[in-house]
Amino acid sequence: MHTKSHFTATLILSLALTGCANLDSQKANNNGAAQWDFDHDVQFRQTKLTTNHYQLEIIPNNKVGFERLATFLLRKSYSLCGSYHYKLEMIQGIESFDDKRAMPNYIFPSLIAKIDCSRK
Repeated sequence: MHTKSHFTATLILSLALTGCANLDSQKANNNGAAQWDFDHDVQFRQTKLTTNHYQLEIIPNNKVGFERLATFLLRKSYSLCGSYHYKLEMIQGIESFDDKRAMPNYIFPSLIAKIDCSRK
């Protein structure tokens, strides 16, 4: 009985450690890889540039308007930084109010921004 309980405890501990190691490797491999946010129906790429500095690329699709892309950018920035004290630098992808009417067949580029979380 004593050996069986040690075996069970060892098995549980090794599975827990393996699971934690796997989560870290997946997180490291997702740097810059395309991901989905199913709540907002948005595809994005998140790249960690340096400590507290990120780049987000929100990839447009036909089902999601610019308003939702911009809202996702703000919410994801808040999530990354943990507070409202961050700086956004827009790189590309800002639409003007009447771009869709003026250029209905234009394929808009991804919304790309750099986020600086080090501002306090």
